[in-house]
Amino acid sequence: MISKFRRGSPGAALAMVLSGMAAPTGSVAQTVAVTGATVIDPLADAPLANGVVVMQNGRITAVGSADAVDVPAGTEIIDARGKYVIPGLMDANLHLYLNLDLETLIKYEGRYHEIVLEAAQLTLKTGQTTVFDTWGPLGALARARDMIDAGEAPGSRIYFAGNIIGFDGPLSRDFRGEAAAHVSDAFAGRTNEAWENGTGRDLMWMTPDSVRAAIRAYTGTGVDFLKYGSSSHVEMYFISFSERVQRVIVEEGHRAGMTVQTHTTSVESLDMAIEAGVDIITHGDISGPVVPIPMETMRKLADRDIAVSVLPITRRRLEALQEHNPDGTLTPYMAIGRENQARMIEAGVSMLLSTDAGIKHPVLLAESATIASDTVDQRTKLGEGHFNALAALEELGMAPMEILRSATSNVARAYAMEDEIGSLRPGMIADLVILDANPLEAARHYRSIHAVIKDGRRVNLDALPVAPIISVLKRDG
Repeated sequence: MISKFRRGSPGAALAMVLSGMAAPTGSVAQTVAVTGATVIDPLADAPLANGVVVMQNGRITAVGSADAVDVPAGTEIIDARGKYVIPGLMDANLHLYLNLDLETLIKYEGRYHEIVLEAAQLTLKTGQTTVFDTWGPLGALARARDMIDAGEAPGSRIYFAGNIIGFDGPLSRDFRGEAAAHVSDAFAGRTNEAWENGTGRDLMWMTPDSVRAAIRAYTGTGVDFLKYGSSSHVEMYFISFSERVQRVIVEEGHRAGMTVQTHTTSVESLDMAIEAGVDIITHGDISGPVVPIPMETMRKLADRDIAVSVLPITRRRLEALQEHNPDGTLTPYMAIGRENQARMIEAGVSMLLSTDAGIKHPVLLAESATIASDTVDQRTKLGEGHFNALAALEELGMAPMEILRSATSNVARAYAMEDEIGSLRPGMIADLVILDANPLEAARHYRSIHAVIKDGRRVNLDALPVAPIISVLKRDG
């Protein structure tokens, strides 16, 4: 497994103001303690009643029972009696910029980072202190990530891959190719290149050595990890790269100290990616509209400890899709996906909560021909999808502590960041969520957010998102 953590914990004075915390006076360090809560660490043997979590300079310094932890004088106390503390939640696979409609692409060209910031604030508001963006415009993602890290804006901690290697940009046949006819070639080219950065479909014509050179260059562009397409996006039954090219992509990512994941949508693309040595399979529960993943492949995933980011949907959502959108491309995929998820739980595969979510455009949603199913237990809506995914895992029989791990410690370990995030241990980054109800009793209790703490500071949830662009749109606006 790769061992890589690109940056430390931010904490400028401006970040304190934006998060609703005043900068401490008379000292550089700020010590905060959460007291009285039941502390639920996904790596602990059992929850800790009447627990204390002490944080200083953005790190956890002590965790234990109230009678075993000395709280330093002058510490700011957050009284959480009767409440529950868990690590900050994560999403292993989302898209902070997923607004590919022409109106948004044109109107906000040069400002996509503002939409990324809005998205990262929606995720933070709902308990996700760290998110992993697996496809989006590199420059905008980097700008938003760096602003959050520098304390210039609030938001979830962002890690991103930029393009899915082997895919072309938004105004291409891989996504919204039909829209390209309504804009200039120059605009379409600029837009696509903002995503591709030399890693589009052209790579599929190249020799392994040429692909190696392209990937080596791409690892130096500021991305945090790599993602490539083992199968195609639109033609989901097509294999994108040969076995030896897939191995080259993985080798170059690992050479750069990065984790490598792949997009798969069929049984064979999944198996080929496993053999290529990837660290994470993105939506590896999606195996097509007909055939579930064979147990032989399930055993490979478990035995080789390859993590799978899954796209769980509730039974209620699946029934809505089957009733109101039976001919939708993904409807049968979701049914097979639920079968695969249940079998992964049984096989002991390391599963990561993911949503593929972005900011839902309210106007486009209202005008959707399939709104009757679109609005039922939404999966792809930022700030909502992860709650529904957690409930879906509960329906499938996943144990309560495993559900928590799927959104915390499993994600951290898969991305080789388990020494920094994902659990509540001394030395870890101080990311916590305080809940009013016990999440181990029911997955719906993850919604009962009382407070979010990121980098040791309480987030002003009421102020988020700070400057919304997409989520506040109205049809008559």
